[in-house]
Amino acid sequence: MKGLLALCWALLLLGVPATGRAAFDECQLMDQVLNRLGNAMAINRAIIAESSDSKAVAVASEALAQQNESYRRTKRQRSKAGCEGWERD
Repeated sequence: MKGLLALCWALLLLGVPATGRAAFDECQLMDQVLNRLGNAMAINRAIIAESSDSKAVAVASEALAQQNESYRRTKRQRSKAGCEGWERD
């Protein structure tokens, strides 16, 4: 019985750091997604502002709308995950 109890405690204690690490990795991953989306959005805004090609502007505008939605959705997920900091928007 003591062996089983010790095994349960060992598994419980080994699982705790992994859970914390997974949450950290999730936050870090979402930060990377937000950074990449922000960069892509800036490029599309520049295309919209400076391009004289209406087709390129339309493509950039549609991409920007999708990226904006993804950015907002990721921010909500990040907030629900309890990630700290990065509250600019």
